[in-house]
Amino acid sequence: MRIVSTLFVAFSAAVVLTSCGAGGENQGTEYAPNMYHSVAYEPYSQITDEDAGRWLTSIDYPDGHAEFYNSNKFNPYRMNMREAAPHTVARNKHGWLPYRLGKDSLAFAAANVKSPLDSTAAIIADGKVLYETYCDHCHGPKGKGDGKVAAGGVKVEVNGEQKERSIYAGVANLTSDALKGVSEGHIFHVITMGKGLMWSHGSQISPEDRWKIAKYVKTLQK
Repeated sequence: MRIVSTLFVAFSAAVVLTSCGAGGENQGTEYAPNMYHSVAYEPYSQITDEDAGRWLTSIDYPDGHAEFYNSNKFNPYRMNMREAAPHTVARNKHGWLPYRLGKDSLAFAAANVKSPLDSTAAIIADGKVLYETYCDHCHGPKGKGDGKVAAGGVKVEVNGEQKERSIYAGVANLTSDALKGVSEGHIFHVITMGKGLMWSHGSQISPEDRWKIAKYVKTLQK
């Protein structure tokens, strides 16, 4: 029995050592290689050798390539991703162009940028959810600038008494007379680029969702 156990251990060790013999293009023996090698096209890792992974191939691919091959033979250089055509601009799923106005173009945006969305009940409802997610903590549930961040949070001593002080003093009251008349384009631009204490949210919130928030803010200002 001891001899059998010894032989089994020796055989297992030999298999392990053999599998570690990788080098160059040889990856050695892999456990569950289908977990590591994508059959679908991948933009950043291309295998152009149609015989790569032939030893593993279990699917009869129509064009005869092996398991690891994942290049698009119909594109130049078998690229999986193609460069955009010259002088073209990518649009989003709605066909909207990227928002390219600079931070200092608030006045222009307020006067000229119009919402592509209708003021439907569904849009307003979505805007409310988004407002509660991204805006409520500073501007408050009714837009009065009294959210938890604006109302307090830091304890300071004033004349011997402990008082709470706002982390961000001066959060805008969106329902004030000064802001009631601003356009949706104004609100969209401020959300996108930031203003004063408010940081840019353009990278956190999609253009469509920014417009929905702007729609909802206008309902708070009525």
